[in-house]
Amino acid sequence: MPTPHVSSQVMKEGHGKHWTQAEKDARDAAALLVRRRKAKGLHPPSWLSKEALIIWRRVTKSIDGIELLDNIDTELLAVYCDTNAKYKALARKTLLDEDSTKALQAYARLIKSYADSLGLSPAARARLVKKKADKIQDDFGKEFD
Repeated sequence: MPTPHVSSQVMKEGHGKHWTQAEKDARDAAALLVRRRKAKGLHPPSWLSKEALIIWRRVTKSIDGIELLDNIDTELLAVYCDTNAKYKALARKTLLDEDSTKALQAYARLIKSYADSLGLSPAARARLVKKKADKIQDDFGKEFD
């Protein structure tokens, strides 16, 4: 079984195995290679429907000012919005047959999965808050070392 990926932050905090300084330095250097100098804004792709574009604008407005998503997340967010729009269109139907009900359930699972991946669900936000709180607590503890 392959070794799970570990971020440089996790390595610094000392979680998992004992990391050598060389391993920590190598991971920091690699992390810098993928970090953006300046975050780029999110722009919806041209293929989004009007309904999906409304959802896109609502989501991007609600996360404005939070460094949560970057331009690289555009396609994933677009699929989330498109799936959400399809779910809403199907849910508006008054009578649903068995296939439509199954499609609604599939859309709901996809929406939840994409929301978790994008940090838009309550559970994902709670994980982000915990991670931030752990970092603040670690920084506070450094004063007493």
